[in-house]
Amino acid sequence: MFTKPIDQAIPDHVPADLVWDHDLDTFNSELDDPYLAASRLHQGPDIIWARSAMFGHPTWVLTRHDHIKEAYGDPERFSSDRNNLGALGVSWKLNPLEFDPPEHHYYRRILNPHFTPTAVTSLDGAVRDACGLLMDRIAARGSCEFIGEFAELFPSYIFLDLMGLPHDMLPQFLIWERDMMRSPEPAERVTAMRAILAYLEDFVAEQMKNPGSSLLKGIVASRYRDERPLTKDEVLGMCYLFYIGGLDTVYSSLGWYMRHLANDWPLQERLRNNPDDIPRAVEELLRAYPVAAPHRTVKKDIEFHGVRMRKGEDVLLPTYLAGRDPLAYPEPHRVDIDRNPRHLAFGSGPHNCLGMHLARRELKTVLAVFLSRCHNIRIPAGESCSYHVGSTFGVDRLPLEWDQPA
Repeated sequence: MFTKPIDQAIPDHVPADLVWDHDLDTFNSELDDPYLAASRLHQGPDIIWARSAMFGHPTWVLTRHDHIKEAYGDPERFSSDRNNLGALGVSWKLNPLEFDPPEHHYYRRILNPHFTPTAVTSLDGAVRDACGLLMDRIAARGSCEFIGEFAELFPSYIFLDLMGLPHDMLPQFLIWERDMMRSPEPAERVTAMRAILAYLEDFVAEQMKNPGSSLLKGIVASRYRDERPLTKDEVLGMCYLFYIGGLDTVYSSLGWYMRHLANDWPLQERLRNNPDDIPRAVEELLRAYPVAAPHRTVKKDIEFHGVRMRKGEDVLLPTYLAGRDPLAYPEPHRVDIDRNPRHLAFGSGPHNCLGMHLARRELKTVLAVFLSRCHNIRIPAGESCSYHVGSTFGVDRLPLEWDQPA
């Protein structure tokens, strides 16, 4: 598995036994389950230098839960300071994602009040209404293609309301999001990114004059370090980040959860008969099916657990490897809702997920409503699901059928 590549120059400081001559996305796609496919890396070194692990570039990959958690919490060595949209010719950053402390703290302080558990509680009605609306369309039918008819739409409705964006733009937003996040063609990804940028530039310009949601009102009225209003570029960086996170992460998680439940009838029945167990089930499913693989940049020449890394090198922190690490979780591939895990699905440290409380509420609501209205949820005979890997693990197609409650 770990052999010297023949077509990729290896930096002199990288030991030969840490070189992994594979493409990570291809490797993760080799089995029916990408989590099982990826977990094969736990059979090798704890830290590897992958020939292709992030948009085709060579990258350090951390494979162990504790190492990944340590890197998340150490911005002095592993920096988030970058500009992923630099190819578009913009100088601003995704905000606050691409800032290190202390700047990250100042921007995060502006946003935190809108995403506290108390603030999220005020969105409970909107979350339930969106879930109920979509369930009403499919429940009596007894079947659906879960991703296109529910999973993509549900968090998107919440996102549109949170941002004050028009619902009639959702089909176009989803097309742009799919092309940006999942197209194999770099040109298609850049085209989608430019289209999103053009739309959001006009949107932000209008919002700064007349904000249409409580979130945007709060952002526009805020002051950086209590000294000055945010610039248009700073607001644009926040809105672009919300766009990416609001349309992708929860939908990806829902696909894996429903895929699991469709193959785990005992868990279905337990949660249906004991809905108070749903919150703990969500935490275990977050542990078993985390979807993100963030990356950091080595901030200075360092030695990390015996491995020399040089300033400017990329380091991948895959939550899907952290969640299935057998050194952190006994029987990591078994979903056990009594495990009560401490997981990294929302990251850790200063950059832990801003929207984690809203995401938890959305996930719990969907499980509760689906299980109460649909019995014996299953994948129809002869059908199968498809998925994608990359910076996010997500289900592309998931046919489901169920029985009506007695």
